[in-house]
Amino acid sequence: MSFPKNMIPGRIADALMRFPPFSMLPGDEVASLAAGADVWVVPIGDYIWRQGAQPPDEVLFLAQGRVEYIWDNDGQTERVDVRDVGDVLGLSALVRNESFRVSAQAVEDSMLYGLPWAKFRVMLGKNDEARNYVRRHLFWAVRVGSQIHYSGEPTGARMAGRAKNILQSHLDGAQIIQPRPIERLLVCGPDATLGEAAALISAKRVPSILVVDAARRPLGIVSSAALVKNAIVDGMPKTTPVSHIMANPVCTVSPASSATAAMLVMLRERIGQVCVTEDGTPGTKALDVCTHKDLLAQTGHHPAGLLREIRFAKSPARFRELCDEIENIARSYLDAGISAIYIGQICAELYDELTQRLITLATDELHDEGIALPRGVAWAWMAVGSDGRREQILRTDMDNAIVFAPLPTKEENEAARAIFTTLATRVIDKLIAAGFAKCQGGVMALNPRWCRTSAEWLDEIASFNADTDGNGLLRALILYDLRFVVGERALCDALREKVYASVSADTALQHRLAQLIVDNTPPLNFIGRLVIEKLGGGGGGEFDLKSRGMAPLRDAARLFSLHYKLNRRYSTGGRWEELRRVVPQRAELASLARDAYDFLLGLRTTNGLRRGDSGRYLDPSTLTKIERAQLASVFDVVRTVQHATRFQFVTGGRMT
Repeated sequence: MSFPKNMIPGRIADALMRFPPFSMLPGDEVASLAAGADVWVVPIGDYIWRQGAQPPDEVLFLAQGRVEYIWDNDGQTERVDVRDVGDVLGLSALVRNESFRVSAQAVEDSMLYGLPWAKFRVMLGKNDEARNYVRRHLFWAVRVGSQIHYSGEPTGARMAGRAKNILQSHLDGAQIIQPRPIERLLVCGPDATLGEAAALISAKRVPSILVVDAARRPLGIVSSAALVKNAIVDGMPKTTPVSHIMANPVCTVSPASSATAAMLVMLRERIGQVCVTEDGTPGTKALDVCTHKDLLAQTGHHPAGLLREIRFAKSPARFRELCDEIENIARSYLDAGISAIYIGQICAELYDELTQRLITLATDELHDEGIALPRGVAWAWMAVGSDGRREQILRTDMDNAIVFAPLPTKEENEAARAIFTTLATRVIDKLIAAGFAKCQGGVMALNPRWCRTSAEWLDEIASFNADTDGNGLLRALILYDLRFVVGERALCDALREKVYASVSADTALQHRLAQLIVDNTPPLNFIGRLVIEKLGGGGGGEFDLKSRGMAPLRDAARLFSLHYKLNRRYSTGGRWEELRRVVPQRAELASLARDAYDFLLGLRTTNGLRRGDSGRYLDPSTLTKIERAQLASVFDVVRTVQHATRFQFVTGGRMT
């Protein structure tokens, strides 16, 4: 039932302002929305609407109680979502201008506020933040067979339906870099003089000027400090072109990047600005230049202070404390509903800084003992496996390797390898003291098999083919996720290029990799009726979340990226996002797979934090009702990804 006249607009407005998207709207507009609201009281068991009905001209806000979405699918009743206090109901049907695809039933005595849709739609049209939140949040939970149309907004940090408080509810949205109006971007050409650049910087009162080509692609950055040093201190003529003093290459990020992760990169690389471009590379138009202060204003709560602490830490106890803090930050971010994929990026920057610091300390220890690294030999520390994919949020088993430049003789190579493995042993001992676990499979740089010359690595990568045995194929899969951490980046880049060149040209190997993905079938009958959970379903026992849920999505993202030669991204989520952007015919699949993997990564991390382990094995009885409903949808996505993999790589179907 509903009360046609609203007698408590102030109370309704206060309730709305606690949750997004209403918390993103001006207070006076929310008050006017509340003044036109109806109050609905729905007893337990009653339906708010039935499947197939036309929606009323109002959006429903759940103020008290709990509501389940029920789908009647070919005579079978399935629960597909659960809505709690703070959720908005009926919005999908209104946006799509269609009848309800599910029924909504109150499973607790509930109270809802009916808000006029016409007025709310106008408000969304005027408020970018609220509108983008709705676009990001709208279509994930309840698919029931309908197509998911990508909203056009970045799929990075997805906002949760609820957050524990107002600060945290805004945190996720603040994670996305938001380019400012293009007219504030100060640029000049490479032939502009130092005097002209100084005049522009002074007039605009900005700390730097971006040097661009005719297509507004970034070439370099000239800071006010660089102008002072070169033109005033060093006496360089003011007619000198800025190309002579500009800092390059420019560090670039995309508008879909995490502001916190970008700031951590700036701190780690000791640079003052990053350039936002259309696709995150220097090959597209510049949109904005952000300094530390600019990004800090967008990040809100952030772990950047830990970088400084890591750089000055020395004792094992202090490193362990800092790693505990990293996990605590990850826990708070997960509680706020922040994308687990983005949390992985943030943790990767912090753990990379930790590794770099430990390498420095270990090198100093060896020097004090009279052991020097091979003189003039370029080398690099690489992350592989989940760390290579920037997905290691918890201190699970480490995966790392070393590559070094080959020397003239075998004896010299072995001598260099002995020193590098000694260094790796010191670093890994320090990582263990900080709380990381040793890799049981020996995928560590202290193992000579994972400490090799670039020539040895290149030869091994070239040897991978469809006939490679099981252990060799597992080693290949680990190497396919290699990522530079510290040292000579060119050595790692050469290995990555070899991986993508060799696999993209080997259709038989792609077929073999695809068969592994297809054979790992999702547990559609998992714990009786958990997947596509029927009303009243239950569960018990433990489930391998990594191998049965995450692995097919992870391996398919890798395979599609290798096939389409997409090598810019490291994480599984980033690979699906790049696939969505570059391969239009895979856009819908990639968008769903990215969200599904994000959910599983977050679920595993939360499970690990609760259990104090890797989180790999999940007890279904610990899941909430909404997590079970989401898990059902995730396994449906896994099956869809496997069907697409089978069609393209196994049964002979091809998409160009």
